Amino acid sequence: MYWALLIAGGVFLGLYFDRHRKLPSEVPLQLAGSWSKAWLIIYQDCRPPGTQLSCQFQPFRDALWTDSFQFIPGYTLTLLALFGLGSCFLYRKVSRRLMFRGLAATGVMAAADVCENVFLYRALDGIGTGADGDWQKASWCALLKWALAGPLAAVALWVALTLLARVISFRAKVRNEPSATPPVARDPRVRKAHELAKRGVPRDDPDIITPPAAPHAMTPVSEWSDPSVSAEPSDSAKERWRTRALELPGRKPAEVGICVSGGGIRSASVTLGALQALREGGVLAKARYLVSVSGGGYMSGAFQLALTGRRPAHAANAGLATVRDVFAPGSPEEDHIRRHAKYLADSPRERLLAAGIVLRGLSVSLGLLALAFVVAGVYLSEFYDLVPLTDLDRLRTYPTASFPGLSDQLHGEVRTPLIALVALAAVVSVAASLVRSHNGKSRPPWVRTTVKGILALAAAVALFAVVLPTVLWFFAWLANRADIFPEGPEGISAFGALTAAATGLGGVFTATKGRVTKVKPDGDKAGPFSGARSIVTRNGTSWIQTLVVWLVLTLVAFFGLALLSWSAVYAHSWSGWWRWGLAAALLLSALLVDQTTFSLHPFYRQRLAGAFAVRRAVLRDGSVGALPYDYNAETTKLSEHGGQVPGFPQVIFVASAALSLRNRTAPGRPAVPFTFSHDYVGGPDTGWVRTTTMENTAHPVVGRDLTVQSAVAVSGAAFASAMGTQSMAAQRLLALSNLRLGTWVPNPLYLAEVAQRGPDWVMPRLPRVRRLRYQLQELVGRYSDSSPMLLCTDGGHFDNLGLVELLRLRCRTVYVIDSSGDSPPLATTLAQAVTLAYEDLGVQITFDQKEVLKLVPGSAEKVEPTEPMAALNTRFSASCLVKGVITYPEDVEFEKDKPGTRLGTIVFAKASLTPDMPYELLSYALKEKAFPRQSTMDQWFDHTQFDAYRELGYHLGAAAVWPAPVKRRRLFDRAGRPPAEHRQSG
Repeated sequence: MYWALLIAGGVFLGLYFDRHRKLPSEVPLQLAGSWSKAWLIIYQDCRPPGTQLSCQFQPFRDALWTDSFQFIPGYTLTLLALFGLGSCFLYRKVSRRLMFRGLAATGVMAAADVCENVFLYRALDGIGTGADGDWQKASWCALLKWALAGPLAAVALWVALTLLARVISFRAKVRNEPSATPPVARDPRVRKAHELAKRGVPRDDPDIITPPAAPHAMTPVSEWSDPSVSAEPSDSAKERWRTRALELPGRKPAEVGICVSGGGIRSASVTLGALQALREGGVLAKARYLVSVSGGGYMSGAFQLALTGRRPAHAANAGLATVRDVFAPGSPEEDHIRRHAKYLADSPRERLLAAGIVLRGLSVSLGLLALAFVVAGVYLSEFYDLVPLTDLDRLRTYPTASFPGLSDQLHGEVRTPLIALVALAAVVSVAASLVRSHNGKSRPPWVRTTVKGILALAAAVALFAVVLPTVLWFFAWLANRADIFPEGPEGISAFGALTAAATGLGGVFTATKGRVTKVKPDGDKAGPFSGARSIVTRNGTSWIQTLVVWLVLTLVAFFGLALLSWSAVYAHSWSGWWRWGLAAALLLSALLVDQTTFSLHPFYRQRLAGAFAVRRAVLRDGSVGALPYDYNAETTKLSEHGGQVPGFPQVIFVASAALSLRNRTAPGRPAVPFTFSHDYVGGPDTGWVRTTTMENTAHPVVGRDLTVQSAVAVSGAAFASAMGTQSMAAQRLLALSNLRLGTWVPNPLYLAEVAQRGPDWVMPRLPRVRRLRYQLQELVGRYSDSSPMLLCTDGGHFDNLGLVELLRLRCRTVYVIDSSGDSPPLATTLAQAVTLAYEDLGVQITFDQKEVLKLVPGSAEKVEPTEPMAALNTRFSASCLVKGVITYPEDVEFEKDKPGTRLGTIVFAKASLTPDMPYELLSYALKEKAFPRQSTMDQWFDHTQFDAYRELGYHLGAAAVWPAPVKRRRLFDRAGRPPAEHRQSG
């Protein structure tokens, strides 16, 4: 039916345009509003009233007839066909709802057009009487029609292009095996997480595991559930916790698990020392899982890549390191990382390269944004030249004059219909309320929809007839007064360069600037004369940064509106090649340019790989050294290079996925956990996909982000356009300036639907590139759980310890290495993780109150001599270690064929100063007031910082393994083992 409507609409439109070429345009007549203006339009020679009426009326009557019986049926049938096809074949529910609204708006527009023509016929018959009534009514109807025509035409064009692209493109398909021969042996298997979580359900090996459905507010109740598959009442209370702790295939509960926190190169250095100590104590060999976040992931990925069995073709003798000596003290790998601790940029050449990449990303981001504003201005120029809601000619000629016709429009053509529409919405709402109070029933949904539709129509009228003309007038007046936007592009180009510079500098300042804060031992801000009784911390937020963010965003918005106004006023003088070329350039850029490629993510990924992706090998001169991975030749696929190494725990990189749906995330936390490992990728809110399946399905451009190197970079994407609970304004600035980390990866929930529906042209294909659409989503902060792609950023935006993910895996003994930079006196990151663990998994963690307070700076006994050591005594904690009890919501079978238990142990080691630290650490702490809480923004460690934090990590690991602190440095013997007096089973 819709195809027939589309063909019929095309025929009507073809007949209209063929006939209308010989007739005058009736558009100016539609908006005349009075008989005097209509007289001037009809009689160009301004013939006074009362003279002989000539045949000049007849061409306008013919034009109205053509409009009524060809153009109105033509565009109505075409729009109905396109919106109808969209309501049937568009993938997302929000798009289909938009199509239904488009159908209703099309009917309103056609009705307004018909009424307008009726009033014009009557007005033409009585033009000699001097009455304005029918002319005013016709102008009101025309105003409603044109206010709807602009948005509807744009949406209809988008629907047509979208459906056409899906018809001619390849079908969406999930590949669970390589696409090469032999062909796929089986279809991808999809299972539901809540079904797999039920006890007694047979386990299989699914390719995709879908999360429980989110009860979105827009979903009809009838689609929510099927009572036949609901859980039993006695077993349903804990189903959510059980599902979120789903035991993925191959991931069994374990005796020992380790998690290392985020914190950039600071955390990486601490993690290195801690893992060295945990290996000496035998804990690393016993651990089943190593869960890492951000900086902890730097080092976890380095261990994983140094141990992988894959060797490059040109270095068959690579991979000499073993589990017992990889990254051992003095090893080539440790020395390599020490030499590359300033991994972002360590030389003037690298700094220039980094600056060039930042400038390139800024140019691409603002260039596309400026191009979008210019194309919008060209559209407004064409629209207002066709529909004279404002007089652009007067703006071009007399920009200092009063706004042309604004007062008249507000008095007649605009103010009256706006008041009428708002009054109509109020009448409908009040009437429905009276009916509700009479019969006691709630308002039916159609009443709310009607009221919203009327108000949306009023907003459209105000936008096209008042807001946009006012903006154009203001900037034309301002340009003339300030003489900065002449008809040529010089002025606007200079202002654009200024805006770009301010945006770039503001973005860099926001992303990198930290501030020094002094706090008292109780956590209150210290005054300038607090002296030794204050603790120095560094963080990345301040009121100055907030002010800079808002100033830059305001400047960008001002420039965008100025550019739109400039192009709207002067686009009429551009050649058609320029106008159409700019629109084509925007369309091609939006479809073909990978936005992630021009962000900081590829640069960050490459720099991390250069510093941490190494293996031990015999070099050309016969010496043993660290051989870096070839970044371009060795892609380090997760499924291959991330596989578990015998004797070493499975590495799981913790990231977070941005979601803005309130039914998926808690208020104030628009992020959910998302993990990368060699077996599965995903999380409990997005679903999981077998890593090989995602690698085979994704396009090679997207597949570059399904590697160990990329997982490390994504897990450490500290500043991004989606940062959990961080400032929304700062996130918008980072997205705008392209100073954003993180990347878009395939959505497991989308892949599940593709696998279930099979190759279907209706399904949008998995994007080959991250188009402009995804950067626009970052700009507005809207992230859907049904989108083909998900934005993944730093795991610290959800849980900076990785503790929740480790508890999701169900470990009896949990070792936590916390090198996060939270402010004293309490370990706030731990407190947040403990709260999240109960909220997300039902796991309770309890500590002895006296023991956990020993972590507080200043809790240690004063070290003699007290006066020289006063500064350190304020910072000393009585202990850097605390043990607690883990209580799982249900029994866990940690060992096969043994009774399960709910209890476990947590060993928490906090990066803090204690009196029993090595002498060199105390000396460094006295010199560096912020140690060990130097800002995460400081990613340029020298060898002194690296060694200090590595030694601190060793101290933490030793405290976790050995009952009493070890006073001296332990050295490896020739066999790579610690001295006998410290060799314990852990």
